[in-house]
Amino acid sequence: MESIPRIGKRLDPVKIREDFPVFARKVHGKPLVYLDNAATTQKPREVLDSLVDYYQAHNSNIHRGVHTLSYEATLMYEAAHRKVAGFVGAPDWKTIVFTRNATESINLVAHAWGLGNLKPGDEILITIMEHHSNFVPWQMLRDRLGVKLKIAGVDPDGRLDIGEFESLLSEKTKLVSMVHASNVLGTVNPVK
Repeated sequence: MESIPRIGKRLDPVKIREDFPVFARKVHGKPLVYLDNAATTQKPREVLDSLVDYYQAHNSNIHRGVHTLSYEATLMYEAAHRKVAGFVGAPDWKTIVFTRNATESINLVAHAWGLGNLKPGDEILITIMEHHSNFVPWQMLRDRLGVKLKIAGVDPDGRLDIGEFESLLSEKTKLVSMVHASNVLGTVNPVK
């Protein structure tokens, strides 16, 4: 695996940006800035090349065939899951689920986990700076199941109001879902 471009200990955003073909574009005469990753994330050249290779040379079902393409697709599928599991420290590659974007991921958690585990009176905590995709699924669970949706605000500088956030946490809080970097405010939350 290639190393991530760095300046000293920091990531080198200029070098990373060069990996994404779309960022060669100019919009209104200025370099493209794209912050709507919760809806659709831009792909680096390496991902685009891998997709083209897969569809041109290996496209097939996984875990269902004994023919060459199915076997290759299965190996590639499992290898990708193993690599991500190792990267995030997951206990098993089979616990990794790929989705198309954060919106789909949040909806999957809300419907697969939320519907099966939450009950009236349970609480979900989010922040006011969330992307629309991190509001609607929880509002729907609130309306459907009777859970409480709590929303932490921001201070006058647009930073998460940590005091309010902590005061909203309780024994009834079953899920906290918050953006790390807000596409609305540019705020980077202290998620750690």
